[in-house]
Amino acid sequence: MLKILHTESSMGWGGQEIRIVRESLGMIQRGYQVLIAAPPDSVIFRKAGEAGLIALPAVFRKTNPLSIIRAAALIDRERPDIINTHSSSDSWVATLAAKISKTKPAVIRTKHLSTQVKSSLSARLIYAILPDAVITTGEEIRNNMIKAGFPADKILSVPTGVDTDRFDPAKVTPVFSRQGFSVGMIGVLRSWKGHQFLFEAIPSILERIPDALFYVVGDGPQKLHLEKIIADASFRNRIVLTGHREDVPEIMASLDIIVHPSFANEGVPQTILQALAMAKPVIASDAGAIKEVVINNRTGILIEPKNSAQIAAKIMELHDSPELAAGLGREGRRLVDQKHSVGIMLDKIEALYRKLRPNA
Repeated sequence: MLKILHTESSMGWGGQEIRIVRESLGMIQRGYQVLIAAPPDSVIFRKAGEAGLIALPAVFRKTNPLSIIRAAALIDRERPDIINTHSSSDSWVATLAAKISKTKPAVIRTKHLSTQVKSSLSARLIYAILPDAVITTGEEIRNNMIKAGFPADKILSVPTGVDTDRFDPAKVTPVFSRQGFSVGMIGVLRSWKGHQFLFEAIPSILERIPDALFYVVGDGPQKLHLEKIIADASFRNRIVLTGHREDVPEIMASLDIIVHPSFANEGVPQTILQALAMAKPVIASDAGAIKEVVINNRTGILIEPKNSAQIAAKIMELHDSPELAAGLGREGRRLVDQKHSVGIMLDKIEALYRKLRPNA
């Protein structure tokens, strides 16, 4: 069976890193050998070990030739059939290491974010010339790369799949008391996630729905900034910052609406797919590849990025129209079952692995 090596230089813990761990566990269940190489003080290194995965300590410094040599030695020692790289530093180091290694594994570059890729020499090297294939987490990202001149036959869109058994509204018990009307944002606290636009919408929402409660779930670099905004706000008693939580299905079961007002960098966010799987109505910005799953007025509601007035209006509309909210939830769950389960994701990745190594 094929041996897969994932590399990740990120030190944080968000959708990208979570996908790597869950994808690895899924492929192991299918009989593959899977390793994850990451900095020993990174969150993914610890989380991979806790999940029972083999985590290899590795430091990826793309400006340091010694880092490439060490990565090549790791590759020759572990002899993977395929390397799947994920962030910029590890992609450069691991890809170049694979090319100078004795074993010459196939290389996949996975692009998780919708940040624009310019058709520069360095971008063409890491996305077109050096890797054997590129995975994007949304069709929009793939299309934008093709428009920028990257080879279509090398790029495959594979949105993150959802564990539809874990995220099943019929099996999950709410963790918060269902008093009042509950609105939530779930995800890493980053500047481009758009928390401030939800905050700007809250006063007008409370005028119409005075019992509304707002939950911000997650941790990240914007935590202190958001805490300061809330401390100075008139709605500080109606909002809760929960910090990072692992019980995401139970939290979603506690919410009436899930809002995702990101305005940059998104592929197909895991939070949105998980919310759809939980049959929750979603209000999301039309950014990145979000519109591939939030089909306006069918599986959710799309709004303009950075538009707090639309956030407020749509939350109030769903509050006043429980039939609309329930219908969006049903269609969202149906979409996930048909196109975005973890099994479908693994099928697509497995097919690519077999294409790259047909005789292994």
